[in-house]
Amino acid sequence: MPTWSSELPKHGKHMGYDLHRTPQSSSLQAIITCPEILVCDTHFWGGRTIPCERYHQEIDKSLSAGNCSACNEAVPFRTHVYVSALDTKTRDHFIFECTAHAAKPLEEYRLANGTLRGCIIHASRPKGEKNSKVIIQTSPANLGRVNLPDPPNVILALTTIWRLPLTGLAIEDKRHENPTVRTKKGPINRMREQPDNQPDPPTMGEILGGNGQPKREKTQA
Repeated sequence: MPTWSSELPKHGKHMGYDLHRTPQSSSLQAIITCPEILVCDTHFWGGRTIPCERYHQEIDKSLSAGNCSACNEAVPFRTHVYVSALDTKTRDHFIFECTAHAAKPLEEYRLANGTLRGCIIHASRPKGEKNSKVIIQTSPANLGRVNLPDPPNVILALTTIWRLPLTGLAIEDKRHENPTVRTKKGPINRMREQPDNQPDPPTMGEILGGNGQPKREKTQA
């Protein structure tokens, strides 16, 4: 006989974290679940975004290309910022990516409040064009009314998304209390085909809602 219950399981099966960027013609709104930003320089190399692997010289603390293939080929890097965030409507827990310039409001919020956890972000591209400037607005969430999940290990999540060897991770990043991070095949393929800093492709709902065109949000006069 089956075992019936009126409560959801406390620990469900975890399917991994998607990487989200600011959409082209709509906006992204979510609540940050991690306490601070994670910064990493990246290259668009081999048809996808990868982390820059140059390192600091011990003698003079300068940067050396080392084994970074992109740096050795003179491919420029770009600094990106990553945070974990929760879509309160869909309950989707994901990794949000933006440029260092766009992330300035996040750093200002952390300095003013001591943590990013519980910060509502509203990210949009006012020009509605690919690779156009991203604007992020922040405000505090009422955590008394929102049940935020524990933040994931963002470094481990990105390591999985970028398909990096776990042998290069520090011990504290391999051992984590949160569930093991796994990434679905779809987001990886989408990420490889997506040029650097471009928005996520429009969803079927956006296409159908706009008669073949991505649906635009209404702007106040």
